Amino acid sequence: MIKFLLIIGAGGFIGAIFRFFLSNLFSKWTILSIPIATFIINVLGSLTLGFINGANFFSEDQMNFLSVGFLASFTTFSTFNYELLQLKNGGKCSRFFLYGASMYVVCIFAAFWGYLLGSS
Repeated sequence: MIKFLLIIGAGGFIGAIFRFFLSNLFSKWTILSIPIATFIINVLGSLTLGFINGANFFSEDQMNFLSVGFLASFTTFSTFNYELLQLKNGGKCSRFFLYGASMYVVCIFAAFWGYLLGSS
């Protein structure tokens, strides 16, 4: 159990640092007042999670490090929802729906394509 906690903790530590770095790198980017940093991070995370689940060459420890640790702290559902609320509370209802729908659709397709790439 301790080994498992250390593996996911190390992955989570690294994933959080990567998210912080990319969030700062893309923080100034917006399209139609929609924050792009969270979008890019969640799409990359979905693509990567699809890939590692499609691939058959990762050990259980590597899967835990990457999925439960790294990607769980790299991607950010809570920030996405907070940004949605900011759009709604700012009276940008059409952007609220555009951001919400596009995040889900693009991330699902990214996970699908990642899985196909990993399994090929």
